[in-house]
Amino acid sequence: MPRKKNRIIQVPVPEDLLRELDELSGKRDQSRSALIREACAEYIANLAEAEAVRRYIQSYDEMPETEEEREWAEMGERELARRLAEDEW
Repeated sequence: MPRKKNRIIQVPVPEDLLRELDELSGKRDQSRSALIREACAEYIANLAEAEAVRRYIQSYDEMPETEEEREWAEMGERELARRLAEDEW
């Protein structure tokens, strides 16, 4: 797999945050840059997940499940619980 090209950027960071970044990168035995890249990637992934959850909830608000769908789901839950109770773990 080809390596992605990195771009160098400059970001002003308050001194206390920089100290915390350096402490954490030392504890994790990774560079400050690697720590910042990881934090940015995780932040973006969390935003994407939150947006997906928001859209999922919105879809149910716009088109809630019907009583029949709820009954089928409950029946499936009961059947699964029954089968699991009978299963020899």
